[in-house]
Amino acid sequence: MSYGLISVADKFNNNAMTGLADAAKREQAREIAGDQIEAADKAGRAQAVGTGAGIGMMAGMQAGSIGGPAGMAIGAGIGYLAYELF
Repeated sequence: MSYGLISVADKFNNNAMTGLADAAKREQAREIAGDQIEAADKAGRAQAVGTGAGIGMMAGMQAGSIGGPAGMAIGAGIGYLAYELF
């Protein structure tokens, strides 16, 4: 009789350990996915700011030598705002 109870207890213990290991694997996968989403968001923001800065620089250069850097700053701001809004 005791052999049967020990066997049942071992099965419960093994099932519990397997469940905890699976939960840990899922948590790790969720954290990795979250990190990848954050990295993609950061890259998208940088791309939008860079594109806006480039467009602003080109538009500002049409206004003269001082317009380029000012246009770049304004374009970078517009690119950032566009990324955050859309």
